[in-house]
Amino acid sequence: MEGTRPKAFVFVLMPFDESFRDVYEVGIKAACKDAGAYCERVDEQIFVESILERVYNQIAKADVIVAEMTGRNPNVFYEVGYAHALGKQVILLTQNSEDIPFDLKHYPHIIYGGKIAALKSQLEARVHWCIENPMQFLTKVDWHLEILVNGVSLQGAPRINMTHVSELGSEFFTDIIEIGVHNPTNRMISRETFDLALVVPPGVEIIGGGARSAVLQADGSYVCNLQRLPSVFPDGWESFCLRLEYWMQKGPINLILRLYKEVGREDYPFVLVPASMKDESSGDVAGPNPAAQADS
Repeated sequence: MEGTRPKAFVFVLMPFDESFRDVYEVGIKAACKDAGAYCERVDEQIFVESILERVYNQIAKADVIVAEMTGRNPNVFYEVGYAHALGKQVILLTQNSEDIPFDLKHYPHIIYGGKIAALKSQLEARVHWCIENPMQFLTKVDWHLEILVNGVSLQGAPRINMTHVSELGSEFFTDIIEIGVHNPTNRMISRETFDLALVVPPGVEIIGGGARSAVLQADGSYVCNLQRLPSVFPDGWESFCLRLEYWMQKGPINLILRLYKEVGREDYPFVLVPASMKDESSGDVAGPNPAAQADS
């Protein structure tokens, strides 16, 4: 009987622009399929009524709405407003946080920075949650935290130069990084609803306080579960420092700050350029990470 149950229907609101083709085909459509749902845009359907009437009809019928908000398309914004008025589960997507207007900032967004792989994994988790919890509202469990390292936002997989270094003999170095968490929403985010971890490559360790446990992965990296933060007030900040010990290396260190939430995990890759290596680097404090961009 389980196999004969109809799949959940996800209706997608987005600009009909060629630049969004991969976002839809590789990101949104694939995520919905893997979550056990099927999705369509209105331009994929055959209908006789006006397109606006069809959009109204499909929004009303849909189990979940996915809306691509990048570029602030007025048609998409209008349709999202209608979906919200009907009390629909709406998952908002954007490549750039600056495209989120004031009236929608308290709604959770998937901010994927053009990384389709990141979009797919996050969207799949949210669609699956909506299917499994049809009588609950996504806004109660989903939200956006801004994560920073040394004051630099981790959106866009930045390169971050270190400013402190101590030598531990000829082979080891130690650096201190500060992890900051900002709650840009208008409600309290309880400490029980999220957790943080840092994925470090072989040869890098967190020493002293800051890490609760570490799990070895098949590729030799470690997932280090970090200390629990207190609840974060609306527009509030929390921070803590980590001391990293690492082997003498030939290049920068690739790390991932991992955020765990009820609706799935979010990965924030970034690159640390230790102070001991800054003379060999470009000297930029922060900038895009070409390697991270290439995999999108």
